Amino acid sequence: MKNNSFLNQYFKKRKSILRRFFIGFLVLIFCFGLIQKNQKPDDFIGKLTIDGIIHERQDLIEKLNDLEKNKKIRGLILIVNTPGGTFVSSKELYDSIKRLSKEIPTAVYMREIATSGGYLVSLSSDRIFGNSGTITGSIGVILQSTDLSELLEKIGINPVIIKSGEFKAVPNPLEKMDQKKTDYISKIVSLMQKEFLSILKESRNVSDDLLEIISDGRILTGRQAKDMNLIDEIGSETDAISWIKNQANLEDNIKIIDFTDEDNILNLFGLNFLKSKIRSFNLNSYYGLLAIWVPGL
Repeated sequence: MKNNSFLNQYFKKRKSILRRFFIGFLVLIFCFGLIQKNQKPDDFIGKLTIDGIIHERQDLIEKLNDLEKNKKIRGLILIVNTPGGTFVSSKELYDSIKRLSKEIPTAVYMREIATSGGYLVSLSSDRIFGNSGTITGSIGVILQSTDLSELLEKIGINPVIIKSGEFKAVPNPLEKMDQKKTDYISKIVSLMQKEFLSILKESRNVSDDLLEIISDGRILTGRQAKDMNLIDEIGSETDAISWIKNQANLEDNIKIIDFTDEDNILNLFGLNFLKSKIRSFNLNSYYGLLAIWVPGL
């Protein structure tokens, strides 16, 4: 009985110590958070990374909107490493960054790849930096489908398609594309291409002759893009940050705060590499017109 009483007291005391420790830990976290909240923030340069397929990036748009309201931000560096994505998602990012560019100096550093929609996003900044080996260009829009009508006919399947109009659900993998439908879709793609080229001409002040050359969707190295005035400088992320500091007359030791995936649980467990894998999975499932360059696509 004495042993049981001793054990009961021991466990009771240990439980009390653990409870007090836990409460103290929570109070400490609360006080630390309160101090951080009331601490006067310093001026800073914001940093965002845009990588993987650009598709439904509402997370980045919200961060850009928050940065636009932040009175302490003095510049923004964007790291772009993407083959592009849907035209609308790319344009949404372009618009958000463009608004911020009216308030503070913004610069882009293009890493391995900044093609199609990735290049469209880059056009939103005041200054574009790239590596000599960066792959960029692929200026254009693509809409892809598959004609399965002959295959279905061979295996004895006859699709029944009832629709309200001739051009409803075109292209449709279950029905053959005649010239009239092809011309209709080509016109839509052409209109989106003209919008892309209009943004490019306004942003980079390139000639009509150059627009005609690069509108065929060719890819370019960073060096070629520099020679064509599609980017401003061959340099590094450090060069881009230095340019922002000079433009805004900032001290060299100003803070650089990275807002990319700051709350992402993948970062917590060191699984950030999964992010690009998830976004690049099953490109064909994306809706809308694509502004993307992927070899073999």
